[in-house]
Amino acid sequence: MERLIFLKKILKNEFIVKIIESLFGRASGILFSMLFSLVCTRLYGAEAFGQYTYAFTLVTFVTIFAVAGLDNGLIYYIPKVGNKYVTLSIIVSTVLSIIFILITSLFVKDQFVKLMLPLVLLFALEQIFFSIYRAEGKIREFYIFNGFISMLMRILLIVLFYFIFGSNVENIALAVYISLMFSVLVYFYQNKSSFKKFSYNKNFLKYSFPLVIASIAGTIMDKIDIIMLGMMLTKKEVGIYQITVQITNMIAMYLLIFNTVFAPKISQLYHSHKIQELRRIYILSTRVLGLFSLITIIGLIGLSKYILELFGQEFIEGQVALIFRGIGQFINVAVGSVWIMLSMTGKPKLHVYGNLFACLINIGLNYLLIPIYGISGAAFASMIALSFVNILGYILVCREFRVKVYGVL
Repeated sequence: MERLIFLKKILKNEFIVKIIESLFGRASGILFSMLFSLVCTRLYGAEAFGQYTYAFTLVTFVTIFAVAGLDNGLIYYIPKVGNKYVTLSIIVSTVLSIIFILITSLFVKDQFVKLMLPLVLLFALEQIFFSIYRAEGKIREFYIFNGFISMLMRILLIVLFYFIFGSNVENIALAVYISLMFSVLVYFYQNKSSFKKFSYNKNFLKYSFPLVIASIAGTIMDKIDIIMLGMMLTKKEVGIYQITVQITNMIAMYLLIFNTVFAPKISQLYHSHKIQELRRIYILSTRVLGLFSLITIIGLIGLSKYILELFGQEFIEGQVALIFRGIGQFINVAVGSVWIMLSMTGKPKLHVYGNLFACLINIGLNYLLIPIYGISGAAFASMIALSFVNILGYILVCREFRVKVYGVL
């Protein structure tokens, strides 16, 4: 009886319910992404998957410029003014997407990358819509399509195209296009009531645009190893490295799940001047996240060889890289939502500076280590940069909000 009462109490807590929804949504998305990679590597091989990964990474990088921080701007402003700036965000993001697609196509020679570039617009729109769903607490509605239906469609299509057209890497791109277009159309339909009269506000853009620099630096820090591996080594190494990235991102999944719900919650509590409650949630969540991430990294290190072997014998050479990246992600999760705490409380510039320093560290170390140690060197560089930026963020949050999560600082 007591357990039943406790369960009912939990289910009445909207914040916890949203975390549970985010858990299932993110977990579904990550598992289907892993399945997508597994099918790609098994059917198309490491080289084709590496070619796709390299192009996808460049698309992801360009998408940052197209989104221009507007997604975080909406999360910050929707609790204050509702959907007033949704139309502005969609229009600005669409225009920027077209501009950066055209600019990038002038400098890119790889035909497959050019084929993938229009995905920038679709990914940018998806990110804008994701911020709307998050700010309005509609986590489940977003993940039904993003984490399940869209990914399932993508996997089925690459299998179907393989048997119809053969093992051409263009099949993977086509599957991504179709599934993503389907999702974006669904997002437009579900959010049609959010598109009100166009409303321009320079303060909204002024808050959003500085986050572009933080996003650029953060993505460079996260993706530069793949880009530099693609330039210095073969696409096969890129494919192997990408698998280690996806496996270790399972650790980061805990933080991503929590941040999906916590980011708008921070904004709400901050604007309501409930700082003490904000501190309490951060401390408790960080301790729980640290424990789960510790258990996961121990398991991944112990089973690393067997997990990589699932993707093919050639992927075992990524074992050391997997361990390095896993340690970096453990530290990332163990300090909690540090940069979200700062960005959602009106201090986005701190995020910018932290990511820029970490980005420079990652680029420098990649340049030095990849020619000597290959994918293991890239993973070590990523571990150092990720550890640096998150420990810095932890120090700033502890001092800014006067909290002590682990009894230090």
